[in-house]
Formats: sequence, structure tokens, C-alpha cells
Amino acid sequence: MTPEEVVRAASTNLIRTYFRLGRATPGARVLEEEGFRACVGEFEHPICNFAADLDLSPWSARRLRTLASARGAFNVYALPGDQPGHLEEILVRAGFRKTYRLVQMVAEPLPAAYGIQVEEAKVQRERAEVARFMADQFFSRQPERFRRKVADATATATDLDLYGLFEREARLGAVMLCRSEGALGIYNLCVASPNRGRGRGGDLVRWCLAQAQDELVTLQCEPRLEGWYESLGFRSIGNVEVFGLSPEQVPDIMEQS
Repeated sequence: MTPEEVVRAASTNLIRTYFRLGRATPGARVLEEEGFRACVGEFEHPICNFAADLDLSPWSARRLRTLASARGAFNVYALPGDQPGHLEEILVRAGFRKTYRLVQMVAEPLPAAYGIQVEEAKVQRERAEVARFMADQFFSRQPERFRRKVADATATATDLDLYGLFEREARLGAVMLCRSEGALGIYNLCVASPNRGRGRGGDLVRWCLAQAQDELVTLQCEPRLEGWYESLGFRSIGNVEVFGLSPEQVPDIMEQS
């Protein structure tokens, strides 16, 4: 792939994943607007209230602000390759501000799987268990009702694959994978807190790399994890810049932990 194709494949995978999760939230709907695509839902969380796939003008940015201001929580994801080149300036002039960023990274697949016990959640009960495990790891400080809604959306998005990492029948970790044209995306990779620092996360990342079939492997992570992923063979190709209107932003479920 050329550098431009790599960026496009990684961004397409992220957009597909976010919209699949958003549509799985009860009451959510997808809007095709001039200059962006958006998901809006009743649950006040960016999992179903966001915009991406940007090609903004000052007019469409104002329309986006009107849409965002009507929601209790709303993220705008500016990805590498979005247009125009002065996209941040347009968003800021429309009233948005940058709230945080994720590092977009890619890696080549590994030739063979590692000897760990990873099982796909194939039936809905298993998906619900893995999704709840993920929500508990990422949102342990949030109320039970909040975690349940995030988990329900994750479990319902059946076109995203969920896996659990086990040892002696105990679930140690989990990950969500999304396949798109030329790319395999890693999302929600997490390890239970008592098992962190023992190499379980690295084992799970290497297992994911082995699942790629001549595909680029892509993920987005917090900047503090960039060096760790580099040690596992990933390289940065840019940033996902996240914009919002509210000073208090709720982290979204796709951040790697």
C-alpha cells in the first residue's frame, strides 16, 4: 500500500466500527449530511452521538455545531485524510474545541498465532458477557446503568467480532475486531486490572496480529500507550483529533486500555 492508501484503509476501518456501534444503540440513527456523516441517539454518550468522515465548509461546520449543541454529549472525529487542510480552523471558528487525541497506528500481520487461549463470543449470551467485561474495564467508575448501556450496544453490534482471553476458564482480557477492505481493526483491547503488567496485553495484541489475512492491522490508542504499541510492531500514521462543545467530555469506548 502507498502511504495514502494506508491512511485511507485505517480511517475507513475506524469509521465503519464507530457507525456499527452507534447504530446498535437503541433509538440511534445515522445522518448523511453535506460535509459529514453523523450518528445521533438518545443515550448521552459519544458511542451514538458523533460525526466523522469530514469534508467541511464553514456552512456545514455551522450545521454540525447546531446538531452537536442539541445533544448532551457529542464528539467530532477528525481523521488523517479528512478535508480541508485547515479543518481544525473551520471547526474552531464554528465553536468547537479540541478535547483530546488518539494516535492512529498500523502494523503488519504476524505469520502464526501465539499459544494463548482466545475464544470468540459466537452466541448472544457470550457476546453480552464479553461486552460487559469490556465496559467494566473501561468505565469502572461510571454507574451501573451507564456501563450496561455501553455493553448492550457493543453486544448488539453483531457485525463486530468479540473475543475473550482465558486462562484456566477465567476471563483475563477481551478484544473487539473489525474487518474492512484491506484492514483489520483492533478495538476495546483490555486486560482485567489484577492481570495487568504480566504480559497478557502484549500476548493478546500478538494474537490479533496473527488473525490478519494479508491485511493491514490498525488501532487507535491514547498517546501514553504509543511507545508500548511500537514495541509490539506498530507505527504511527497520524492522529485522530477529537473536538467537542462541552468542557466535560466522556471518553469513548474505542480507546485502548
